[in-house]
Amino acid sequence: MIQTSLVTDLISRLLSVKPQASMALLLRKEEKPPVTKALSKDVKAHVSVLARHLDENRPREAIATALAMIFLEPDHAISCMRRNGVLRASRYEYRGSLIGRIAKAVLGVRDVFAMSPDRIAYLESVEALTCVAGNARTLKKEIEMKVRAHRSVVLKTVFVLINNLFYREWINDHEASSLDSRRYTSEEYAEAASFIFYVYASMFPVDGLSFAHVDTDAAGKNALIYERLLVAAIRLAKFREAEQLIDGLPYRADRKGEEVTISSIDPDVERAVRLGFIQQRTQAIIRQFHLQEADQPISIQTLIDTGFDRGSFDNLLEVKDHPVRRLILKMPKVPAVFDAWFATNKLFRDEIQMLMELDVDHFGTFDDLVFPITDQISSLDVLKVQRYFKFISCAYQRRLEDTQDLVEREELTLTSTLLAIPHDAMVEQMRLILGNEDKAREVIGLLKMVPGDGHLDLQYRPFVDIGDFYMVAPHVVAVSNLVRNTIVANGLRSAAIGSKDLMVHSVTEALRSAGFEVESDLTAKIAGQKLELDIVARRDDMLILLECKNAYHPVSVHEIRNSWEHIRSAAKQLDNRQDILVDPANQSQLFKRLGWKDGSKCAVHTGIVIANRVFHGASLNGHPIRQAHELVNVLESGRIATRNGPKEESLSFWLGPNFQTADLTTYLGPKSIASKQLAELDARSWRYSIGSRELVFSSFALDMAKFEKGMRDRYKP
Repeated sequence: MIQTSLVTDLISRLLSVKPQASMALLLRKEEKPPVTKALSKDVKAHVSVLARHLDENRPREAIATALAMIFLEPDHAISCMRRNGVLRASRYEYRGSLIGRIAKAVLGVRDVFAMSPDRIAYLESVEALTCVAGNARTLKKEIEMKVRAHRSVVLKTVFVLINNLFYREWINDHEASSLDSRRYTSEEYAEAASFIFYVYASMFPVDGLSFAHVDTDAAGKNALIYERLLVAAIRLAKFREAEQLIDGLPYRADRKGEEVTISSIDPDVERAVRLGFIQQRTQAIIRQFHLQEADQPISIQTLIDTGFDRGSFDNLLEVKDHPVRRLILKMPKVPAVFDAWFATNKLFRDEIQMLMELDVDHFGTFDDLVFPITDQISSLDVLKVQRYFKFISCAYQRRLEDTQDLVEREELTLTSTLLAIPHDAMVEQMRLILGNEDKAREVIGLLKMVPGDGHLDLQYRPFVDIGDFYMVAPHVVAVSNLVRNTIVANGLRSAAIGSKDLMVHSVTEALRSAGFEVESDLTAKIAGQKLELDIVARRDDMLILLECKNAYHPVSVHEIRNSWEHIRSAAKQLDNRQDILVDPANQSQLFKRLGWKDGSKCAVHTGIVIANRVFHGASLNGHPIRQAHELVNVLESGRIATRNGPKEESLSFWLGPNFQTADLTTYLGPKSIASKQLAELDARSWRYSIGSRELVFSSFALDMAKFEKGMRDRYKP
């Protein structure tokens, strides 16, 4: 219970005045107390109080609480609200009117609060976005209505449909209307299925009956029901993404008529996000191309096809007519079979492809991609689990493809391809794959989704626990980036990096090879302050301070926000270190500590080095954000590959034939190749219909031919 405090006292006095407009008059006469640690703590504690008032729809109490918090410590109060997502309508069943009233009330007396411009922009964005909340609420109710109407079949049907999308390697048409099912990716559909599961779990108990039945007309006369349900869930997800963008990232919302547009405050931030995704995809394609050129082991699909063609798998599946007509798998549960196919450390082509995906964000050798995730479970163990479920999925799908009757094939797909595995059977199957029961139970724990969990996502936790069984969409397990997702979902990134950060090591060695004096992971006391430096380097009177953040490439707004928080932390650290180390006397202290020769004053350059490519090319507080592989390339070769028709060209962006210190300082400046790459992106918008209103995301796209021509015009072969 919160004791009487400055915040609660001010709330009480605000509530004592009527009408509500008098609250503003009271605040104008109020003397603001000095900010103390106790006051900051008190303001932060009232975030939950505000959330409770919003949840219980108490307007006067909610407005008074928000006004009091922001009056007493404006920037801190709004920062706490943003961090906790307390002004998101989606937290309160998409009720946005009261949130809009709070934002309007605060903005009405903004001159009293002395808020920073970005806090004002945030509140303006909240007010703008809440005008779409009512439409989002209607959309949510439509989803609930469909789930209720099809309660007995909706979960199994939706999960089967998503599993089939992943197997068919669905290709979307991003130019289609937001109401058109062709618009969206299989990953967006998986998120939609997860949300439908969340909605179901909020309405009904989740047990064996929840997945007992399937709509066998889902591929026929009822197809439109599930198509519209999934598309509605995706559109509603876009509203939540908009909330997350304005809460956790430097984005804003602006209303014009019936449209609300979400855009980055600094356009280069959104440019860097989009280019990061494009570069990530490009790097993955390059690795897959090299894999195709190399001698490659057999794939699971080829193993299955060969087995069926030769008749070896004729008895692997059989049709059962009761309680419904379906295919069942007759996998022999004997160690020899599991040892030969699933427990072996010999990699199939599928696993090499998965490791290639991981390699895009990796900084060691290929062998380093097999690494411990926990004390017992390794990345290879997770790949073996995927191997097992891909084998099962491909076996079912090949048997279905051999079914000549199209109607029967569709019905068997719906009744057969979602797996219901008893708890004890799952433990035994994982034990046969991984070698012992402890490992089996741990990997199940890492991959298990429980209906009551706060975040439900099939691609992160694909074993859906419904009491006595796990429901598993096998091809979702098989083709998701499950090693990465398991690490992220279970907060295991630090453990996966290990005691030696290979990204820091890679950048350090590249600097050393380029002729820099360099030290990593340095702790030193300079000017009476303790400084921790990820990388410090010197060459030609240039002092380079780099802060490194090793996070996986984000695949959602939530993960983009986490990456941005790492970057913000790095910027704050560099602000402090730069302030100290621009002083020549402090530089001398540092050089003495490092055992470097003391010379003339060095110009200080800073950089935030990131493992993934999202935000590469942007800057924060004047600190350039650069991706580690790209930075290493600047130091080692200074070349970029482009295509000129069928011919590939290698262009140099170094200032001369050999590396110069100026090549690095230019790269860390505003006229770098990274900045020029961002400038090549063209503005475009993505529109989503939310009822009668439209949510518009202002973004950027890349014309690859134009981009490569721009690079050829700027740089020499």
